[in-house]
Amino acid sequence: MCGIVGVVCKENCCDYIFKGLRRVQYRGYDSVGICQKAGESIQIDKTKGLIDKLIEKTKPLKGAQVAMGHTRWATHGEVNEENAHPIAGKNQQWVIVHNGIIENYSSLISQLQKEGEIAKTQTDSEAIALLLSLNNFEDPIKNMLWAKRQLKGSYAFCAVKKQDKNCLYAAKYKSPLYAYCNGEIAMVASDPICFPQGDYYKLEDGQMCKVSDGKIVFYDNDGNIIYPSKQKYKKISSDCDKDGYQHYMLKEIYQTPEALARLAKNFLNTNFDKLKKVKFNKVKLIGCGSAYHSCLIGAEYFKKYLKTDAEAAYASEFRYSSEIINSKTLCIFVSQSGETADTIAAAEKAIKKHAKIVVLTNVLHSTLASLGQFVFPISAGSEIAVASTKAYSCQVAGLYLLVMALKGERSFYQSVRNVAQLSKTLEKFFINMSDFAQDIYQKNKIYFIGKGCDYITALEAALKLKEISYINCWAMPAGELKHGTLSLIERNTPVIVISTNKSVDDKVMNSALEAKSRGAKLYLISYNPPQENQLENFAFCLSLPKCCQPLKSILAIIPMQLLSYNVSILKGLNPDMPRNLAKSVTVE
Repeated sequence: MCGIVGVVCKENCCDYIFKGLRRVQYRGYDSVGICQKAGESIQIDKTKGLIDKLIEKTKPLKGAQVAMGHTRWATHGEVNEENAHPIAGKNQQWVIVHNGIIENYSSLISQLQKEGEIAKTQTDSEAIALLLSLNNFEDPIKNMLWAKRQLKGSYAFCAVKKQDKNCLYAAKYKSPLYAYCNGEIAMVASDPICFPQGDYYKLEDGQMCKVSDGKIVFYDNDGNIIYPSKQKYKKISSDCDKDGYQHYMLKEIYQTPEALARLAKNFLNTNFDKLKKVKFNKVKLIGCGSAYHSCLIGAEYFKKYLKTDAEAAYASEFRYSSEIINSKTLCIFVSQSGETADTIAAAEKAIKKHAKIVVLTNVLHSTLASLGQFVFPISAGSEIAVASTKAYSCQVAGLYLLVMALKGERSFYQSVRNVAQLSKTLEKFFINMSDFAQDIYQKNKIYFIGKGCDYITALEAALKLKEISYINCWAMPAGELKHGTLSLIERNTPVIVISTNKSVDDKVMNSALEAKSRGAKLYLISYNPPQENQLENFAFCLSLPKCCQPLKSILAIIPMQLLSYNVSILKGLNPDMPRNLAKSVTVE
């Protein structure tokens, strides 16, 4: 959540900020702002809503050589201009933008009020601006050191001092922050996709930096100058254009075949020898949201193909639970962004327990990737829409390839061929789900049922539909309908049936027909079309093309993603930016 971009340059500061803000908008935001500084003149513009609105509102400040921008996803205080960043301290002596959560902000604000510093926003971030303004050290680095030592929680913040010439300052703790300098411009940002092409620096926890004209100086937690090594540029691409699609979500669904083909190729060129030597007797797969659903399927792969005890866990629960893990436990962490706070904290816990750490992520420069002993890219490419689509499919396929690599060389090569074939199948499979969407978009509750991996697909389908349509969607194993939920079935209640496993197809159909007998309206997604005498039981039937059994979950989720998109459009919503949600959840 939230995005930071800061720059020191000779001219066109606003251009760098706005371009950077567009590149971090994938994180989700509900307000946006910019601070420009020329000498001691400071101009702050901010607005509720989208970046385009800020661009229309902002006039370049003459002579500005320092600027910083921010996209905010509200955590403390309602969504309005007052709570948007940048936030100024007393008399604009210091202005800041901040990502993260200041956990002790309430006590800090109370203490600062006793010192005569009055808070003007409802945000936790304002505590930083007020702390910086409280003591007027001659050296701004001393201000930064003193202020950050008062903070508890997580932060990446960027700050400018009114009386300081053409400089900005930044500090990092448990929230990502990067720096870049090419001799002409110097920048900081919460994601290196904001930078022009070239090598960059990654700040570690406790570190700070001073950014000036064509120069960056780095400091450790005690204020000593340090010389970090550069991170190699790895084709970081934001893929910001919609390429003719109305929304990023639709574009990203249609990019799934090429993403899977890329994944298969990259895994084929990956060396698994070191991982194969790891001895483990238990597997934990950990993620949040869609990544958790991919972990559920991954656990099934481990149990079926490696006969290994495997279990999926929510990262937010894993970090606080009494999990029994040790050096014989293989912990696999899955995250699209690699910056999900709960997943990172869960990985840190597993490291302390001496577990073996595997990371599957879409972002190799991420914090989570840096924690992994074994890191595998899911190769989905940039995913900007909040609702994960192609990245989810690549997570499932990546876990399948990983398991088959551990099973043996012959199994692995066949699995690579299976993923490549799925990519080709998908290229011809995208279908129009608008009629289906038209039938359900005005409903206030929808149920999804399935068995085994189909139940997991139902969970993911329900999540997709609820997050971008705001319809109350439930998913459950088909056999559980009669254990309570059947009481909620009314006339024409939509029940979407997912059935891709012929061995349990009859059981799923029995549950579906039981719902129909209570008035439900049935919709079927299946590899096994119903017999002719059963067709009249379904308002919609979609027959999926042939696919190997382990990857049927991916083929089944694609029409559900398209259905969710179409329902969102019919309701007049923006599927790329659903209310209250962010792409990269970087706070607990």
